[in-house]
Amino acid sequence: MKIKLFTFRQSLACILLFLLSACQTLDEVGSPLISSVSDIIIPTNENLPDISSATPILDVESTADPNMPSHIPAKVPETTLSALDTVAISPPPSAPKPRFYPANSMGWGLEELIATLGNADYIRRDGSGEVHQYRLPSCIVDFTLYPRQAQVEIIAWHGRSRIQNQNIDAESCYRDLAQRKAGK
Repeated sequence: MKIKLFTFRQSLACILLFLLSACQTLDEVGSPLISSVSDIIIPTNENLPDISSATPILDVESTADPNMPSHIPAKVPETTLSALDTVAISPPPSAPKPRFYPANSMGWGLEELIATLGNADYIRRDGSGEVHQYRLPSCIVDFTLYPRQAQVEIIAWHGRSRIQNQNIDAESCYRDLAQRKAGK
């Protein structure tokens, strides 16, 4: 029975390949042989095939089977970044906040006013009419109601700032009126 001793170079290569879980024996030149574990040839620079003399297939169309899909790459149009249209990306517009315009309440009866804005914060009687005052965070709004044709209805309204001699922020006042709920 003969025992073959590995050279230092073969032993080092075997240890490295063992660490990679594929220990194989090398021939005398140091080129890898077929691995006994996986039967895979591990290529090195010495055993790669020489393809410099290979002949390219030029006429793919004539040798291709018409029933088989073509693997010829499609021509992609050349486009530069400057040629692309840019699209401005913006968040969707937020829903407008609801507003209540007091001018739309002209001709309403007392029941409609209370159903929409709730009970007034202050009521002042002025002869046969009434002024219903709503105190909101941004403004104060007065609705004047007088009897007309056997029904009390809104004939005027007036809005003002909560701070005397200061301009009213009408948009804030309209939003505050819309947020006011019946029954307050």
